[in-house]
Amino acid sequence: MALDAIIISDSGVDSVSGTNPLRLNLDGRIAYIQVVLNYLKHRGRIVTPVEGDNVMNWAAAPKLNGIYLLNYLTKNNFEAELINSYYKEKDRFKLLLQRSPRTIVVSTTYMHRKHSLYTLIKDIRELAPDAFIIAGGPLIYLSYFMLQRSQDPRYDTESAKGDYLFLDMDQEPDVNLYIVSLGGEKILSEALDRIDRNQALDDLPNTACLKNNAYHFSRRVDDAAQAEDFFIDWASIPEAVFKSGSIPMQASNGCPYDCAFCNFTKDHRFAFIKPIDQLVAELKAVMTRGARYVWFVDDNFRLGKGDLNAVCRRFVEEGIQARWMTFVRASTLEDIDVQLLRQAGCCEVQLGLESADTQILRNMNKKADADLYHRVLEKLLSGGINCSCYFICGFPGETPDTVQRTREFIKQHEYPDFEGSLRWSIYPFILTPLSPIYKPDMRQKFDLTGYLHQWEHRTMNAEQAKVHIIETFFELNNSGPIYRGDNQDMLRDLGPAIAKKFEAVRHQLSKAALKGQLAKQEIIQAFKQVLPS
Repeated sequence: MALDAIIISDSGVDSVSGTNPLRLNLDGRIAYIQVVLNYLKHRGRIVTPVEGDNVMNWAAAPKLNGIYLLNYLTKNNFEAELINSYYKEKDRFKLLLQRSPRTIVVSTTYMHRKHSLYTLIKDIRELAPDAFIIAGGPLIYLSYFMLQRSQDPRYDTESAKGDYLFLDMDQEPDVNLYIVSLGGEKILSEALDRIDRNQALDDLPNTACLKNNAYHFSRRVDDAAQAEDFFIDWASIPEAVFKSGSIPMQASNGCPYDCAFCNFTKDHRFAFIKPIDQLVAELKAVMTRGARYVWFVDDNFRLGKGDLNAVCRRFVEEGIQARWMTFVRASTLEDIDVQLLRQAGCCEVQLGLESADTQILRNMNKKADADLYHRVLEKLLSGGINCSCYFICGFPGETPDTVQRTREFIKQHEYPDFEGSLRWSIYPFILTPLSPIYKPDMRQKFDLTGYLHQWEHRTMNAEQAKVHIIETFFELNNSGPIYRGDNQDMLRDLGPAIAKKFEAVRHQLSKAALKGQLAKQEIIQAFKQVLPS
């Protein structure tokens, strides 16, 4: 049967974390728990297949953007197939091309620069030169906003021409139709219907196309999604999506906060909290399909509504067995019943702490303070909830003293005797277009110049921030960076005490490896001291 669409969720991109590249590698593989066990079993070699790899871990979870689009199109009677990661699934993509797809739909949720889209489309064109390609998502929508900002001579769009579409004609991706919308599902559905009927697309709203070396934009309309569009019929999702045992879900959409470093486009029309009955129904559905781990990918779990205890009680009453993780603001957790949270299946929370310096947090407009962070971390970790903490180094106002304050904060919360594990990732500040800090008045306030990864302000520059990140990495001893690919079952089997020792030893070894002082036998001996035979 001919396909209406092949949906591509992601091309596969690296994290911009400053600490991820510093993690321990064994024979060219990141030292996830399953890789370490394989390495020990084979006396210093990785022998494939690695038992427990790419299953039961957060990194193996498929991308929700593609699942969402597949669900939406399927509900609207289109025949569609999903490619979660293009370069990893290229052979399958070639097979799907044999089914003569009418369109190839590319989501840019995980693409942050034009070059990533350009490279992906170029690769697709080599395999399918005549394909009709539709692209949409955040990169397209943000590019449209940048085009609008280009009318303001004070706003720096010149530096961004190589990273956003529509600003110039250099290396523009060979895309037939762009959907310029924060949502776009309705427009996509209409486009596919018109293509099926051989009808023109010129008057399709909220779209853009490149003609005669110039972009043409259609009229703008309100195409905000309806509440029911956020619901996913997990029973109809292909079996391959559940193969990893880890599934992404959404309990809410949007974020009411306005952090100065964030370039997420906020639109109240798209803010949504999924009703608890629907959320429970979806959790039961994915559990029926074999999911054991659920990653709630909310920017802020249920928009920080303040009903987390009630939600947890409902999960317990409904017998939800899946273990789950989510991003949530520290203020939401201050009054949480930790034992109830744990009983409800929460095994880890992600916390965007950013800094432990009060003034830096004010500069960021975080509406939080280090005292709050102290209270929440101690409460969660002592209650056995793992905490993944994310920090930014180099935000305007940052100095060696403020970095040291954050560094000492992390050391205070490594808590070797607590059941919960502290993990962290430290990102260099990125001067991102469309974030509040990018505005001309904010730049002037902090004497801030530059673009993206190259910047300077009154108290620090990008290179100095990178040095501080590396120094922090080396100073921390009783915790470790986030390893999203760890097989969670294997870590749990170790028990909390041994798992914490394993993570600390892994971090010690990564530091030794970076200094060039690590031999194979040292690795084996160090891990054997903490891991059961």
